[in-house]
Amino acid sequence: MDFVSKLKETLISVLPIMAIVLILNFTIAPLGERLVPFIISGFLLVIGLSLFLAGTDIGMAPVGEKLGSVLTNKRNVWFMLAIGFIIGFGVTLAEPDVTVLVNQVHSLNPAISASLLKVMISLGLGIFVDIGLMKTVFGAPLKWVLLVAYLIVFVLVGMIGQSMASISFDASGATTGPLAVPFLLALGIGVSASTRHDKDGSFGLTGISSVGPILAVAIMAMAFAKGSGEAAQAAEAAAESTFWTTLLHTLKNTAIGFAPLLAIILVLQFTILRFPKIKFRNICFGIVFSFIGIVIFLSGAEFGFVGAGRQLGILISGNSGPVVTVLVALVFGGIVVIAEPAVWVLTKQVEQVTAGRIKRRLVMVFLAIGVAIAVGLAILRSYLNINYLWFIFLGVGLSLGMMFICPPLFSGIAFDSGGVASGPMSTTFLLSFALGVSGSADMGFGLVGLVAISPLIAIQILGVIFRLKEQRNKKEVADAASAE
Repeated sequence: MDFVSKLKETLISVLPIMAIVLILNFTIAPLGERLVPFIISGFLLVIGLSLFLAGTDIGMAPVGEKLGSVLTNKRNVWFMLAIGFIIGFGVTLAEPDVTVLVNQVHSLNPAISASLLKVMISLGLGIFVDIGLMKTVFGAPLKWVLLVAYLIVFVLVGMIGQSMASISFDASGATTGPLAVPFLLALGIGVSASTRHDKDGSFGLTGISSVGPILAVAIMAMAFAKGSGEAAQAAEAAAESTFWTTLLHTLKNTAIGFAPLLAIILVLQFTILRFPKIKFRNICFGIVFSFIGIVIFLSGAEFGFVGAGRQLGILISGNSGPVVTVLVALVFGGIVVIAEPAVWVLTKQVEQVTAGRIKRRLVMVFLAIGVAIAVGLAILRSYLNINYLWFIFLGVGLSLGMMFICPPLFSGIAFDSGGVASGPMSTTFLLSFALGVSGSADMGFGLVGLVAISPLIAIQILGVIFRLKEQRNKKEVADAASAE
C-alpha cells in the first residue's frame, strides 16, 4: 500500500487551506475555541483521506479494472446494465463527499432526511450510469445525449426553486469523488473497448452519470415538497458534540453506507470476477483501509473542519464586508483547485492527449481561474441575492453550446472532469464557508455545483484553442508545400 505518496498528496491538498485559516485567525477572523478542533480535524482529514486513497488503489481500483474487462468479454447488454446500475448505486452510497454533503443539508434543513437524500442521489447516478453505457454501446454522440439530459434538468430545476436546485447541483459535484470515479472510468473504457466506435467513446460516462443526481434530487423535491432551512442552528448544536460522540455516529453511518458496496464486491468475486485468493485477500485489506480512512476523514470533517469553515464565513462577512469576503473566497478557490490531487491527474491527461501541445501548466492556470471565479460568484450571489438558476442556465448552457465548436475528445474529458475540482476540500470547507457567509440554505448551497461546472468551460476553451492551433499548423504545412 503506497500510503506515503498518498500522504504527500493529501498534505498538499489540506495544508494550504489550514495555513490560510491560521493567517485569518490571527488577523481578521479569530476562531477562538474552534481553532484547536480545526487543527485536530485537519490532521484527521490528512490521515483519513490518505488511508482511504491508498486503500482504494489496492482494494477498489482492481475491482473496477477487472469489471471493465469482464463486461468487455461478456458482450451482454442486459448484464452490463445490471452491473452498471449496481456499481453506480453502491459506490455512491459509500462516497465520502456525498456523506459530507447530505449531512450538511440535513443540519441546515432537518426536514430533509440525510438517508433518503443519499439513496436518491445513488439511484440517480446508478440509472444514468446505464444511460451512459448505452450511449457508448450504440455510439450516440455525447453532445446530443448531454443536451437532451440537461434540457430535462433545466425544466425540473426551474420548477423546484433555487434552494433545492443548488442542492441538486451540489449533489452532482459530490458524486464524482475518489471512490466513484475509478469504477466509472473502468466501466467506460471497458465497454468502449468492446465497441467499434472511435476512441472518443471512452470519455463521457462520468459526465453523463453526474446528471442523474441532479434529476433525482429534483424529483425528490417535487415529491416531498420540503421547505428550505434558514439558519444553521442544527449545525451549531452538532458542533458542540464531543469527538468520541462524532466518531461513533460516523462509524455507524459509514458502516451502513459501506455495507452494500462490500456485499456487491463479494457477490461479484464469487460469480464473475474470481480473483486469485492472494489477490482477493489484498483487495479485502484495501477495502478495510478504505473504510477506516472514510471513518477518520468524516469524523474530522464533522468534528472541527465544517464548523470552523462556517464560523470563518460568519466572522469575515460580519467584520470585513463583502469586498474582503469575496477576495478571500477567490483565494480559497484558486488554492483549493491547485492543491487538488485529481486536478494534477487531469492536467497530465490533457497534456498527453494533445501530445504536449497544451501544457499542463496552462491547463492548471485555466482551472484555477475558473474555480476561483466560481467560488467568488457563489459568495457574491449571497450579497446580491442573485437567483442560483441564472448561474446554472448560463454556465451549463455555455458548456453545452461549446460542445458544437470543441473537439469531441475535449468535450468528453471536460464533462468527465466536472467533478475533479469539487473534491474533499470543496464539500467540507468551502461549502461550509459559503453557508457561514449566507446564513441560510437558500443562498449557501450551490458552491460545489458551480465549482463542478468550471472545468466544463475551462477544458473546452482549451479544446477550441487546440483546434485552432491544429488548423494553423495544417495551413502552415499546406503553404510550405505549395511554395515548393
